[in-house]
Amino acid sequence: MENLKVAIFSKLTLKENEIKNLFESHKKLKNVDLHIYDPIKRGDLQKPEMLNYDIIGIIDGCFLQNTAVGHREILHIIRKGIKVYGAGSMGALRASELDGFGMVGVGKVYNLYKSGTLCDDDEVAVTFDNVKSQNGFEIIQVTFSMVSFREFMANALSDDVINREEHDILIKSAKELYYPLRTYETVFEKSQISWETTENLMNYIKSQKDMKMIDGFEMLNHMINDISNFKK
Repeated sequence: MENLKVAIFSKLTLKENEIKNLFESHKKLKNVDLHIYDPIKRGDLQKPEMLNYDIIGIIDGCFLQNTAVGHREILHIIRKGIKVYGAGSMGALRASELDGFGMVGVGKVYNLYKSGTLCDDDEVAVTFDNVKSQNGFEIIQVTFSMVSFREFMANALSDDVINREEHDILIKSAKELYYPLRTYETVFEKSQISWETTENLMNYIKSQKDMKMIDGFEMLNHMINDISNFKK
């Protein structure tokens, strides 16, 4: 049986080893040839090698660093018979815009865009950097996403870590910032919340799971389930 070729664009929300480990844990995926790429940018899907894939999953994408992947690029790939999934970040955004043309959207962020609860691109945008590590270079997130911050603050309010006034001030302060400036330190300083609340909130955030990460894993599991029924 010919191997099924799968490409995933992430390495930020989900690390390369996390994606590989998930795929390797499923014995039914023995015939899958998996390739993991950096966050997608304009032009990536136009590379000839992309036409060799059967399935492409998009989680992360470039906003500030490079021009964002275009709708036409994704549509071109879909029309070539390649199945495209999206979740988490850029993938969720593009899937909400292109699911009527065959792109498969997965997860909470996708549904928030699809329902109209979210409209702005900057809700999922973050900045990131390449940092040298033991295994070469690792992509590290520098700023937080607004959509994740909203969820963290809603949970913090529900768990009495912050009150309603603090919640509203924090959300307003974060949203007013240009997304490359959205760090916790900047938002907390702008919000003028107390040092004690800041410390409690940072500890609380560290205990939370990022919804974009949860959505990314949900997309991968959705893909894995579909792969078992995929016919070339």
